[in-house]
Amino acid sequence: MLLLDTHVLLWAAMEPDKLSVPARKLLEHPENDLLVSAASAWEIATKFRLGKLSHAKKMVNHYGQVLARLGAKTLAITDAHALQAGSWPISHRDPFDRVLTAQSCLENISLVSADTILDEFGIERIW
Repeated sequence: MLLLDTHVLLWAAMEPDKLSVPARKLLEHPENDLLVSAASAWEIATKFRLGKLSHAKKMVNHYGQVLARLGAKTLAITDAHALQAGSWPISHRDPFDRVLTAQSCLENISLVSADTILDEFGIERIW
């Protein structure tokens, strides 16, 4: 199983050339189960509303269809994920990153992300 960071989901859906070759191969491999955090839906909708992702209208309006096309499933945010995200003794302030790393850690799932700063959480990050 692989958990996709929000930017990886956006790139896979709209700009696949931005993915690294290893990431693209992992996402395209039919035996890999792809998961997308509910936090990514929240992040995309929030950033679209704020004008930071103006090109993501299709993603917001057809989110479920985009996930289905990629063969990805949603990973819900549990109380345990939320508690871990809020408790990390790390100064990283992005709430979306904190939830994704908590999910990666607690579910023992590799996170596909280009963001090297996430390595400070001690999770397995693939890029």
